[in-house]
Amino acid sequence: MSFLNQFAAFGRRIRRYFKGYGGWGAVFGSPIFLISLAVTGVSYSNWIEAKWVSKSFDMIPSLLGFSLGTYAILFSLMTGRLKRALKAVKNSQGVTYLEEINATFFHFIFVQILCLMWAFLFDGTVLYDTARFMVSYYSGSMTIFRVAMLTGSFTGYLLLVYSFLLMLAAALAVYRIASITDPGDG
Repeated sequence: MSFLNQFAAFGRRIRRYFKGYGGWGAVFGSPIFLISLAVTGVSYSNWIEAKWVSKSFDMIPSLLGFSLGTYAILFSLMTGRLKRALKAVKNSQGVTYLEEINATFFHFIFVQILCLMWAFLFDGTVLYDTARFMVSYYSGSMTIFRVAMLTGSFTGYLLLVYSFLLMLAAALAVYRIASITDPGDG
């Protein structure tokens, strides 16, 4: 019972973050995602040959450490007065600026973790081993494997590029904090 409750609580927290971030529309409609998609498309040699996997293993852990540190420092240094001011201002979807900024930083970290997990899974061989086994039953299994591999590699490289470009979104969130005034100062 406790096991299922933990998954349910985890799901609620992820849904809350995703709502605060703006949902799928905010992800797929953002200039940062669209630029990431364009960069991924024109950098096809990085995902056709899966060069991104080693880049992910080399870069994402350091970036993740920096992101978590920045996130912790930002919210630990934020005064109660600033938090109240950020809670008082809402965006057009009714989400407070505090929740939006929190979701922006969490999204930055979440995508980095997703990128690293994707690299771990992509680097494994279970899909290839399954395709090799299936060749004796279905001759097209290696073609299906190749399509799945290219799709997975494209997605992984997209996550890597998106992870790096999200640094700009995080920096813009900090910049926005500086421009918010206390509503009580009227």
